[in-house]
Amino acid sequence: MGRDLSNCVVVITGASSGIGRAAALAFAERGSRLALAARAEPPLEEIAGECEARGTEALWLPTDVREEEQVSELARRTVDRFGRLDVWVNSAGVIVYGRFEDVPTDVFRAVIETNLFGQVHGARAALPHFRRQRSGVLINMASVWGRVTAPHVTAYVTSKFAIRAFGECLREELRDVPGVDVATMLPQAVDTPIFARAGNFAGRAPRPIPPLLDPETVANGIMRCAESPKREVTYSRMGRALELVHSVAPGLYSRFLPPAFEAGNYGERPMPPTTGSILEPTGGSHSTDGGWKQRRRRELFRALGSALRGLIRG
Repeated sequence: MGRDLSNCVVVITGASSGIGRAAALAFAERGSRLALAARAEPPLEEIAGECEARGTEALWLPTDVREEEQVSELARRTVDRFGRLDVWVNSAGVIVYGRFEDVPTDVFRAVIETNLFGQVHGARAALPHFRRQRSGVLINMASVWGRVTAPHVTAYVTSKFAIRAFGECLREELRDVPGVDVATMLPQAVDTPIFARAGNFAGRAPRPIPPLLDPETVANGIMRCAESPKREVTYSRMGRALELVHSVAPGLYSRFLPPAFEAGNYGERPMPPTTGSILEPTGGSHSTDGGWKQRRRRELFRALGSALRGLIRG
């Protein structure tokens, strides 16, 4: 029998935009009480208000997941407010584009600290409460790039591979608490603002390669894992196809797919080096979606065409 989300207290990091924001709204619709965290205060307060407008309670707390004490404080405040903690969703994440040699060390480190250690800190904060309750779900956000590799996103891919391994190790260590689950989500590219706020040291503006998922699709998957946890969930067909080729024919993958990714990842517009939102939160859109499927379809078609040409040349 699945968990009743209407009686759950749910913590979501990275809740101000993208998948985290979509998940917050989805849980609010189900009546879950929420603790929402992100670095930028105005959009965090805004999404908390949208959740409360749906009839639920929402605590919000500006949090940099790179700082363990801030994440621990998030857990403490949540339990003080609601009396328990049932689901923890590690959704905060950043990305940087460019060759490994061109990405500054502090930026590379910050991607690892946000994507990996942010989730490690979330686990450290949540698991003691789960153990005491003998129940709880930790949901970690990896990526298809947690199973397959790609050039020019080395820090991101490294962090996502590590998140998968981290989840597997935790599941092995939690065998003595059968009511505590760890789920790892592995979506393919999702239409969120992460691309607009990416760090970039490649000289050209980055873009996602279609097909893109809607953030609501992944948010619904997160809710299903909160109700009935699964070990790992890959979204969607393209992601599963990439995993299959990488696993069954690694030589073929290495020959054809990296050139396709490298060609498709960038548009023609030049772009000066930027750290994006990696070191500090930036302005710009904090919406659920990144607008690619609605307003920038032509660029998506160009990305797909470039990727296909790269695949053929590979």
